Amino acid sequence: MKNFLRYISLFFFLMTISRANIFAGEPVQEIRNQKKELQIFSDIEKTFSSGNISLISGYFPSQIYLSLSSGINGFYSSNQAFYILQDFFQFYQPIAFKFTQRSESENGFATGTFSFEYKNKKGTAQVFISVEYSGAKWKISLITIK
Repeated sequence: MKNFLRYISLFFFLMTISRANIFAGEPVQEIRNQKKELQIFSDIEKTFSSGNISLISGYFPSQIYLSLSSGINGFYSSNQAFYILQDFFQFYQPIAFKFTQRSESENGFATGTFSFEYKNKKGTAQVFISVEYSGAKWKISLITIK
């Protein structure tokens, strides 16, 4: 009888520990997702400051919506978007970029001010970027530069 009680006690003890580990894993995963989200915004900021599209092209889904001040407007494949943005940054050479607002959620967005040089004149444009968390990855679903 004593052995039986020991086994029952051990069983409940192990169940309690395993449940604690399961629930403790949820915040860890959430923290990892938040770090990845901070990374996507950091990469976006670096891209708009440098013009290096390679930093964010890995975040492009199969179809991304672009609306640019150069007249580009519509859905494009990730490859098309890469070359369109690469050309855009060759004409509108980045000087600086600063986020003005960020929403950190599964369907987040960010707005910012893009400073550039175009035909030896400095200018600014408003940038709106929409991101979404899908399939354990962050993706950029929309880029607007006006």
